[in-house]
Amino acid sequence: MKTNKKWTDHPLFIYGGPLLVFFLMVTIAVGTQSGVPYKSIAIDLGFAQIAWYAVFILTGIILGAFLTYQEFKKFNWDVNILYDGILYAVPLAILGARLYYVVFDPSPNYESFIDVINITQGGLAIHGAVLVTLIFMIFFTKKKKISFWAMADMIMIGFLIGQIVGRWGNFMNQEAYGPVIESQFILNILPTFILDQMFIDGAFHHPTFLYEGLWNFAGLVFLLIARRKRWFKVGDMLGLYLIWYGLGRGLIIEPLRVGGHPDDALRLFGLPANIVLSLGLFMLGGILLLIVNRFVIKDQPYYADMLVKGNEND
Repeated sequence: MKTNKKWTDHPLFIYGGPLLVFFLMVTIAVGTQSGVPYKSIAIDLGFAQIAWYAVFILTGIILGAFLTYQEFKKFNWDVNILYDGILYAVPLAILGARLYYVVFDPSPNYESFIDVINITQGGLAIHGAVLVTLIFMIFFTKKKKISFWAMADMIMIGFLIGQIVGRWGNFMNQEAYGPVIESQFILNILPTFILDQMFIDGAFHHPTFLYEGLWNFAGLVFLLIARRKRWFKVGDMLGLYLIWYGLGRGLIIEPLRVGGHPDDALRLFGLPANIVLSLGLFMLGGILLLIVNRFVIKDQPYYADMLVKGNEND
């Protein structure tokens, strides 16, 4: 029996739409400016300014929420639950990202509570956002009587796309870069507009924001494909996200960033906090989660089996 599907339910719209928006945002950010380095301010109203960093972060949140919304429909879950969750989770995630940065800031200079929560000058860390969001979801899903594991699997997809888009805010700010590029091969393959923006203190620096984005994009594509197959059970994709992101951030991205500007690295007992927590909390946490999900919570269904009949091949 055929079902009448809206064009907005087509995979090309669901997955191609966010990608198109992402490229459009980068094109606008770069194409509307003359000369480099590019300005970090997107809109100057005179009495207030809107930074490109905020624009990309907000765009990433919206696109991530859009993909989660589509998945809620495929699970036949009430999308109002998602709206309620976003209303609380987004501010809490931003607060968590800020507090994480403040706690591990190697050069703290916070004289008041306003200084602690002031994000207008930057100072956010995705680790804190992920941790706070997962803690919030434990209580939220229990109250709404839905599966924490299934919703976590959905949210991790949103986190990946949010991180991919949001990193371009770092690009506009000329931050989160690595050491000077010594390889002529890398200099030859990187786009000119990225190299020009990464020309800092008289040399071209590794665009670690781009490396992290590409790493996350590979993980995103894999998870988008895998969750439509009977490969993984509910909760597995949360574990896979933690492992994938932990490995990439802890072994590739952060070592390069620390090499680029070691004095700015967040510290935990004198060690680079993001490397320690990426490899420890994320990678090991993910492995433990997969073990628990396979051998302790044995009755978890396959993620693909949770889809409403007729939507499996959307």
